[in-house]
Amino acid sequence: MSAYFRFRAVRAGKISRLLPALALAGLFLAELHPARGQMTNAAPVKPSAPPAVPPVPEDYFQRYGKILTPGTEPTHPLKLKMPLPDVGQIKIPSQEEIDMRQKLEKLADMSDDEIRTNLVNWPAFTKMTLADEGAMLQRIQMFRDTRAHIAQDKARALGLFTLKPDQMARFEKEYWDQRLQLDRDLSRQFAPILKDRENKINEALFREFSLPAHPVPGAPAVAQEGNKPVVPPPPAAH
Repeated sequence: MSAYFRFRAVRAGKISRLLPALALAGLFLAELHPARGQMTNAAPVKPSAPPAVPPVPEDYFQRYGKILTPGTEPTHPLKLKMPLPDVGQIKIPSQEEIDMRQKLEKLADMSDDEIRTNLVNWPAFTKMTLADEGAMLQRIQMFRDTRAHIAQDKARALGLFTLKPDQMARFEKEYWDQRLQLDRDLSRQFAPILKDRENKINEALFREFSLPAHPVPGAPAVAQEGNKPVVPPPPAAH
């Protein structure tokens, strides 16, 4: 027998003697790490369910109505939507305010040259500093811009999207003329009614709170005679 065949026989004999030991080692590893689905005395592992999505909390502000509006500062992204400047009040312009608005309307209809001519002829303007003169001109321009933007928004709300510049200028003047007349009529009609109701509210509040249930120590007592409060005379000087 050649040396090669003797080497193959010896190696085959060694491998045959190692086979029982390898089989026992495989059974031992199978007990330690059973295959998935072949575990003894244990149910198959089910995949875990995805976590439940928490319910969206109720918005306690919006349930009272659309009272929130985007904020103007990065640190305050939301703010309350309130009618300003007179929150919760019905504003009826007085006749004095209507007269002042009429003068402003005339100012808005002037050209830039006409405004400069009128300001030069105004004695108070000639006494202003350059800073005050600039502030005056800036406020006039801001008023005119705001007035024009409001009229443009009104035109778009009416569906007038194709007005030419000359048509828009006529629309702006017509809108503010009619709005001024409307406010004047409303002021004449409702200003007396509003004033009367305000007087009644003031009288009722005064009658209710002029006599507190627990007077402030040291404060003089106030007596009532009919609907008119009577304040006792001050003590005589010694």
